[in-house]
Amino acid sequence: MTSKQDGLRIALQLYTVRSAGDLAARLELAKQAGYAWVETEALHGLSRSDFVAALQAAGLRLASMHVEMSDLAERLDEIVAALKACACTQLVMPWLDESERPQDSAGWLALAASLEAHAQALQGQGITLAYHNHAFEFERLADDGRTVLETLLEAAPALRWQADVAWVARAGEAPMAWLERYGLRLQSVHVKDLAKPGAELAEIEQGWATLGEGRLDWPAWLPWLSQHVNTFIVEHDQPSQPARTAALGLSYLNGHLA
Repeated sequence: MTSKQDGLRIALQLYTVRSAGDLAARLELAKQAGYAWVETEALHGLSRSDFVAALQAAGLRLASMHVEMSDLAERLDEIVAALKACACTQLVMPWLDESERPQDSAGWLALAASLEAHAQALQGQGITLAYHNHAFEFERLADDGRTVLETLLEAAPALRWQADVAWVARAGEAPMAWLERYGLRLQSVHVKDLAKPGAELAEIEQGWATLGEGRLDWPAWLPWLSQHVNTFIVEHDQPSQPARTAALGLSYLNGHLA
């Protein structure tokens, strides 16, 4: 397969630095850490024009945007306009609250149909839609024994996958088995680490770790990933030192993807 190194994008998921404050403050922290790209959570409560202006003022580019199902249903035109203004082609549905999660395969298939419809419509505008996993997508459905992730990706062929590899591992699965299975569906990768047993900050950081300081085998995975995807997004769900975590994540990927 042709290398994806051309056009390599290393972005910061701004959720990592949410403690910094509003969008402008988070963008400034990302810029100070050395990033050229970011991934946002929709428009951060701003109008389309104010969102675009904030990115332009910071001198940062939008690699990807997370939007929930409600955004896809109610604000898609505004979201697409913002993406086009930022020359961004990657959209991601990242999360379902527990109350929103279907209880059986029929429910997940219905969700897949909705995501597929959105993905097909967005394709016509040059935008790809991906699904971002956590751990619950690897639970087996009682009525057919298949995982949620299998159900969604196989029922929605236009839908891509934003692989959160650390959540795959946290679910007790072997990440490379899933990455190889759905490698052609990858849109981007969330890159973060899991704490080593007994790590000093493990409890404070809820079992996560700054990239390169944990136990995941990223040096073994990154060469394969670099042949399949060009968008790598640094994230930490509960960092005790967000600025340090952001800067070290970028340094780590620059060193391993060069």
